[in-house]
Amino acid sequence: MKFKRIDWICILAITAVYAAIALYNLGSTKSPETLWEPAASGESFYVDLGQSKQLERVNIFGGVGTGKFKLEFSEFPEVWSSPLDVSEDVGNVFIWKSQPLNVAARYVKFTVTSPGFTLNEMAFYEQGGERVPLSIAGVTPDANAVAKRGEPANLFDEQSLIPEYSNFMNSTYFDEIYHARTAYEYTHGIVPYENTHPPLGKLLIAVGMELFGVNPFGWRIIGTLFGIAMLPLIYVMALRLFKKSKYAALATGLFALDFMHFTQTRISTIDVYGVFFIMLMFYFMQRYYTMNFFRQPLRKTLIPLFWSGLFFGIGVASKWIVLYGGAGLAIMLAISLFERYREYKASGRLLAEGKIKDKELLGTCREAVNSFWKNTIITLASCVAFFVIIPVIIYSLSFVPGLSASAEGFTIKGLIDSQKNMYNYHSQLVATHPFASSWWQWPFMKRPVWFFSGSEGLPQGQVSSIVTMGNPLIWWTGIFAMLATLWITLKRKDKTLYMIWIAFFSQYVPWMLVPRETFIYHYFAMVPFMILGIVYIMKLLDSKYPEARYVSYVYVAVALLLFVAFYPVLSGMQVSGDYVKNMLRWFPSWVF
Repeated sequence: MKFKRIDWICILAITAVYAAIALYNLGSTKSPETLWEPAASGESFYVDLGQSKQLERVNIFGGVGTGKFKLEFSEFPEVWSSPLDVSEDVGNVFIWKSQPLNVAARYVKFTVTSPGFTLNEMAFYEQGGERVPLSIAGVTPDANAVAKRGEPANLFDEQSLIPEYSNFMNSTYFDEIYHARTAYEYTHGIVPYENTHPPLGKLLIAVGMELFGVNPFGWRIIGTLFGIAMLPLIYVMALRLFKKSKYAALATGLFALDFMHFTQTRISTIDVYGVFFIMLMFYFMQRYYTMNFFRQPLRKTLIPLFWSGLFFGIGVASKWIVLYGGAGLAIMLAISLFERYREYKASGRLLAEGKIKDKELLGTCREAVNSFWKNTIITLASCVAFFVIIPVIIYSLSFVPGLSASAEGFTIKGLIDSQKNMYNYHSQLVATHPFASSWWQWPFMKRPVWFFSGSEGLPQGQVSSIVTMGNPLIWWTGIFAMLATLWITLKRKDKTLYMIWIAFFSQYVPWMLVPRETFIYHYFAMVPFMILGIVYIMKLLDSKYPEARYVSYVYVAVALLLFVAFYPVLSGMQVSGDYVKNMLRWFPSWVF
């Protein structure tokens, strides 16, 4: 497969445009990072506001951990009154929270009642005043207290970074409170809070936070870059399958216009990594699938197998859903080896008949008969290394940072216990969630998941939302295109395209057996293969009805119009509530 000039133009153009849209308003590049983590109950400090103020509220940017503290108020730093208990809960990590106040005071005392939390910044506001934090005249710490990390003064040293309102640009939203938090904990030697998924996805998030800081841009950028990289990847996959730049560009464009691809790669969660490596492992398995160890050197056929196994291992270390795809890889390998077996048996029959006159064919048959079992055994032995040993090593190593932070350190027992904990969590999860949906509802988008709803500081009638769902045109036609792809490729015995539906159903079918609560974003792993199915059907229509090419143009145009129409609720953009209510909520179950 050689790239032509048009391929480079298509890849660069689509990827560049998508990257610009995906990176726009991804998140603030600055958040308060200096912190204070008290060590024990009773630790305290008090703040001097310079003069008495009628306080309206206190805004707090929380760090990792949970706990409780008490605020007290006074005109003099000897006697305190009006106590207010505040809880730093799981949902307060890297997010601006506002606590209402209604008290006149010059001094505010902060006392730890339950340690375990971390705070990064605080800001007091005067009643009826501007949305500008009050100046802090002084911070007096408890002389006898020794904090675990930082000092109380750190809570008032980055006041210029305090946003006017809390929103997705300056705070975590949805499951970012777990994944961004855990990514931070991995790099700071803290026992990770989130332990229901393997660590690698969160370690990749941590790379962004190390490079760009502990801020929304930092914890989202790596996932967004992976989402951008998915576009050239699906281009290469489609070009290999369909042999024409037009169809590769079509697949890439449709993937760029899919809503879920956009939202799932702009939020700091781990699904993007699993899906990216699923695409890679099937791409390389498809390359192996089209090779033949009778016609090519065996060692060359093992190269794509190695890469497929490597990305399988990296994917599983990111999220367990990649394991489902492992069954698809095994099916493709089995089909490929079965084809070699049939060739081996056919060669044996031809040689036994003794009627082969062509020397080249005679040599090929002898080679097949002599090398089949050796090549098969070497291939299967290599697969044990590529798909078992290497993935196990990668998977185990991904637990080193998290387990090293525990009291026992990294041990085999700790590694096994982690697997038991994850399995027990997913197999016994019986919680209910208002945005949960079943596997059969996903292709029809019965219940999108509302990631973010902002209201602070918005003008009357304006809303800011982020919802994850599919592009209706792509998803509603995609499931039927996939079924048609399955039927037609089997009927035509178009084996080089089997990967499309093998990958799709190997990721989809296991969810039909999962008893736990599930969500529409679990369908994300199927979307790239569903789009390849759509493009395959379009290619068939083109070949049979030349005028059908106009259908594909119209299809892309409608998908683009839908992306533009829904962009506000995919990106958090401020928009009229009436527009969302009247134009975008097509069904009562679409709540966003």
